Amino acid sequence: MKLKIASLFPEHLDLNGDQGNMKVAVKRLEWFGHEASLYAVSKGESIPPDTDLIFLGHGSLAAWADLEEHLHLLLAHTKQLIAGGTAFMAVASGYERAIQFGIFPQNLKRVERVSKFHIEESHGLEVLGYLNAATDAPVIQKNALVLGTQLHGPFFAKNPEYADMYLSKILSTKLNLASLGEAPTESLMTPTTGLKHNVDRVADIVKAVRDLEKDLASE
Repeated sequence: MKLKIASLFPEHLDLNGDQGNMKVAVKRLEWFGHEASLYAVSKGESIPPDTDLIFLGHGSLAAWADLEEHLHLLLAHTKQLIAGGTAFMAVASGYERAIQFGIFPQNLKRVERVSKFHIEESHGLEVLGYLNAATDAPVIQKNALVLGTQLHGPFFAKNPEYADMYLSKILSTKLNLASLGEAPTESLMTPTTGLKHNVDRVADIVKAVRDLEKDLASE
């Protein structure tokens, strides 16, 4: 199966390596025997209607100011595509902008800034990352195929099990399968022959990083 992934304004919204999330998604899909194409949607461009996943990253105040006019047009289109079944993921300030635009249900309030390594539980999985936020947006939330997190940078790289769970839901929806649950699905997320060593090697590296950051999160 092939998934088409669109990243909105990646040249503007990659402040903490956020575009790495979609690179991880493409690579893991390939390891599990699925094709994936990743393309940029820049100012003045539109989102193709056959897109399976839309990604919105994190940017500086100057980047958001430069994008303002185009952002409203693309987020309006994004809401239409989400209503039709397209998946959507946003991180950090991209997540906050998506909340402000009504893609997520709550309103935002300003709070005292929190800057720390953080551990959270979501859909039965422990997620970990760096939290640097000054709003009361939930650290992570997933409503069907709409996913948002305040955790910065390549969230999927540090949380591959969560990435696999999310990608399996997109694949199962595209295949019109019955609900596959929240855990990674063996039939969709089993490494292809000869690539299991890649998955295992990454898992070992991620575990070492997570062990270090979990210690920092507990301080």
